[in-house]
Amino acid sequence: MDVFLTLDSIRREEKAVLTVGTFDGVHLGHQFVLECLLKRARAGNALSTLVTFDPHPQVVLAPTGVAPIRVLTTIDEKIDALSGLGLERIVVIKFTRGFANMSSVQFVEDVLFSRIGFCEIIVGYDHAFGHNREGGAETLNQLGGKLGFVVSELPEMKKDAKRLNSTSIRRLLYAGDVAGASIALGRHYSLSGVIVKGAGRGKSLNYPTANIVLDMPHKLIPGGGVYAVVVYLQGQKRLGMMNIGTRPTFNGVEQTLEVHLFDFASDIYGHKMVVEFVERIRDEIAFPDREALIQQLNHDKNKSILILNQDILKEAPDGIN
Repeated sequence: MDVFLTLDSIRREEKAVLTVGTFDGVHLGHQFVLECLLKRARAGNALSTLVTFDPHPQVVLAPTGVAPIRVLTTIDEKIDALSGLGLERIVVIKFTRGFANMSSVQFVEDVLFSRIGFCEIIVGYDHAFGHNREGGAETLNQLGGKLGFVVSELPEMKKDAKRLNSTSIRRLLYAGDVAGASIALGRHYSLSGVIVKGAGRGKSLNYPTANIVLDMPHKLIPGGGVYAVVVYLQGQKRLGMMNIGTRPTFNGVEQTLEVHLFDFASDIYGHKMVVEFVERIRDEIAFPDREALIQQLNHDKNKSILILNQDILKEAPDGIN
């Protein structure tokens, strides 16, 4: 798979099947579009091509004083999620306010067709693009007649009668429903960051934690609470539990991301950690004393281990126990 981070680095390919969009989350709805793209590309012996944007357009276009959208995937996470799907080309366009002023016709003619190249474009049922999202399937069909490319518009993708889109997945995550988000994503939701020194309270409770500072400020953090998590650290997969919140037992104010790794005691400050959320265990609550908190942490650990072991069995190949 070739990844082009600038338009200057790409060579135009006339025989390509292309799709374009933000693809935040690379969820099952996106994967449905990409499956159709790959089938069409193989049938026509054409190059499968995905065009996406970085940063997320809504991060750039957020009005002054309004908090920008929280993204499901950073550009690196997006490329990683796409890398195993069989695509041959990914083109990342740097999204700016200037780029946002480009008309839909100019975008198709000057960028997609003239710079990247394609003979067929595949879009979802509600695809809109260009300045103020003025362009859609009708625009593409008109331009296709003029420039000689085919337009394929796909139907809406649903799972269990529910719409699959990035907005609905964000709602699930804000509510702490990481298990529901995993179903829609087709994988566990994850975030990553660097481990920094915390206040050390967890160690005093015999539950040392790794405090994480996120790689990207606009990355979505699931709703507060305690979660069973899978962690990737120093090239190894580990199990643990994570608390997202303000530590009300200790009168905390600022939100922290703290991970306790089971059976692990190494110094890992400065290392990068990737956290996958498997299931939410409970709300974050204030405890009357340290003993009550420790008792709850013991219960959380046992519950997390049970959940994570079940998750491992679920992911194992058939016939392997």
